[in-house]
Amino acid sequence: MVPVFPEFKAVDLSVQEIFNDFLSRYPLEASEYNFTNIFAFRKAYNFKISLLHDNLIILRDTKPVSVFCPVGNSQISGILEEICSYLKTRTKDPYLERVPESFVKTYLKARKNLIIEEERDHFDYVYLEKELAQLRGNKFHDKKNKINKFKSIYQYQYQTLTPGLIEECIAFEDDWCEKRECGKYPGLEKEQCAILEMLNNFSALNIKGGIIRLDNRIVALTIGEKFLKDTMVIHIEKANADLPGLYQVINQEFLKHEAGGCTYVNREQDLGIEGLRSSKMSYNPLRFIKKFKIRMR
Repeated sequence: MVPVFPEFKAVDLSVQEIFNDFLSRYPLEASEYNFTNIFAFRKAYNFKISLLHDNLIILRDTKPVSVFCPVGNSQISGILEEICSYLKTRTKDPYLERVPESFVKTYLKARKNLIIEEERDHFDYVYLEKELAQLRGNKFHDKKNKINKFKSIYQYQYQTLTPGLIEECIAFEDDWCEKRECGKYPGLEKEQCAILEMLNNFSALNIKGGIIRLDNRIVALTIGEKFLKDTMVIHIEKANADLPGLYQVINQEFLKHEAGGCTYVNREQDLGIEGLRSSKMSYNPLRFIKKFKIRMR
């Protein structure tokens, strides 16, 4: 059972069904509002949940303590006051974060007592699935050239991720992180923890994966899942950076094999990392899913 606010329960697999039930009834387009993401990063950010007037409340219980957008539509004006009052007991700077634009427009735009700030580093990048799978036209000329060159040099194999490949994928991730010294960088360390959570709980989570195998070893890994009714969200994409074109190959192959029935691809945010932003922009996003930070005035 999920406790009533202001009591909270740590996120684990036991709350997956109720979490997904709320999201199916009150879908939010931002990638954070997905059980896999909350579950995978639960240790990094100490995510907890609670119920407030039939709204699901997601607490990030690490400094700085914050709350995500309420999942629901009941008594929204009043619960924002309750949430902020609670946060004032936990932090000097109370705010809600990762609030999608649709929620702001529906419930908050006319509120004069709120400070609403864009969180550009957390905007999701959304693309047309057909464009990324086919890479046709001049705007994808560079991507197509890299893929063609890779294919001319290497004989690779794409495989759909199955439970029998998990141990090998964990070894690939460990090797990837060892080469990049993930332990020295908090962001990479948290990401590694999340990837291992996804892999170790692969059968319990509603996720798909794909690998590229070269010379009988894994050189690239992607994990994603169907999100909303028409979108494939990409949680993880890792490849051997010493093989030019491999990132483009795993991106295209995963979508071709696993994204059937999806119109859009959400490749999540860039976190303000210059190289990541440049990479995501180079795929010509169709639109951004904007997110906001909300404070009481």
